[in-house]
Amino acid sequence: MIPAAPPFQAHMDIVYFVYGLAFFSLGLTILLRNERSSNLKVSGILWLLAAFGFIHGFLEWTDLWRMVRGDTPGLVAARPVILLASFLFLFEFGRRLVLVSQPAGTWTGTARRLLSPWIYAPMLTGILVGVIGSDQPLPALTIWSRYLLGFFGASLAGAGCYLYGKNHVGADRESSDFPGLHRAWYVAAAAFVAYGILGGVIVPRADWFPASAINNENFLATFLIPVQLLRAICAVTVAVSVGKLLRIFWLEDQRKLRRALDIGQIVLAELYRIRPGHEAILELVTDGIVGMDRNGNVIFVNDAALSMLDYQRAELIGKPFHELIHHTTTDGKPYPVEDCPILRAMRTHSMQQVDEDLFWRKNGTWFTVEYRVAPLLQGNRIQGAVVVFNDITEVGRSGRRFPDNPR
Repeated sequence: MIPAAPPFQAHMDIVYFVYGLAFFSLGLTILLRNERSSNLKVSGILWLLAAFGFIHGFLEWTDLWRMVRGDTPGLVAARPVILLASFLFLFEFGRRLVLVSQPAGTWTGTARRLLSPWIYAPMLTGILVGVIGSDQPLPALTIWSRYLLGFFGASLAGAGCYLYGKNHVGADRESSDFPGLHRAWYVAAAAFVAYGILGGVIVPRADWFPASAINNENFLATFLIPVQLLRAICAVTVAVSVGKLLRIFWLEDQRKLRRALDIGQIVLAELYRIRPGHEAILELVTDGIVGMDRNGNVIFVNDAALSMLDYQRAELIGKPFHELIHHTTTDGKPYPVEDCPILRAMRTHSMQQVDEDLFWRKNGTWFTVEYRVAPLLQGNRIQGAVVVFNDITEVGRSGRRFPDNPR
């Protein structure tokens, strides 16, 4: 009598399908929802996790192909290399996430050296030695990739998620608008650590320790559950939690909006203080007045400025002033951001006065201006700047276009 297969063992094709789909979904979610223009450092490393998701998802679907259609020599040779590549991306993601998760100045020189790119030297050397010393190099490559890159890479990713959630996702008023955001980082951390154990410690059987004792076959015999099923559950958990924690970019946008509103109130209060006129100040003055946040984006503009610039208010609010209005020099060349007196005022915390310069209208024509820039400080921190300008164009000069005007 043939013994019955353990539970789930007869449905491994479904397990591999879900396993691969979860990691593909992880990669797609990051590609669709990652804000590449974000100021958050985590946004610059999420592509590594997406690459891991796509590559590892493809790897699991090759196992599905093996079960449904049979294996081929090409897949047998390619599968360990694909596994190695996927774990390299996971390890690099975890390494960088741990580094960016700590507040500035908290890392010691020793800790940073341990997590420098040189960490790959012992890892890859260990894999190479393990492969060379084995009479079955392809299985050895699979096992040692799991031990040295899979386990440590997933563990670093878990540690990084925990530290980032702890240090950068606080219980402030903006965070309360996104229920579960803080918890999503911790769930992702736990799922990565669990995946590191299930995918990096429990490996295919080999005739040497520890693979001879802790392996897929013994795990199945002991728990009557294929380790691939638990890995798939971890993959689904990672995909779902990462999808939720990516709302940190919405949190960032909300913080920017509220910060801009706060700065706007500071700017308006400053204007009321330094210039008389009370409620009608912005409408009565003939000078153009533009307020900007610390990033150079317009947060308010008066009617005189709108008239001179030929913009609607909604077309300027939230947009970079330099790129729209101050982008070209008097000789028709692009105006370097680092040379802009307006942005320099915020960098140096000092007043700037320019007797003659060009501002550009919406229709691509220019006019000559003189302007003054006052940085707005709160203590020693820059909050923004106020630009006050006048049109000093001589009759007949305004309105010309430069032949190479980028606008």
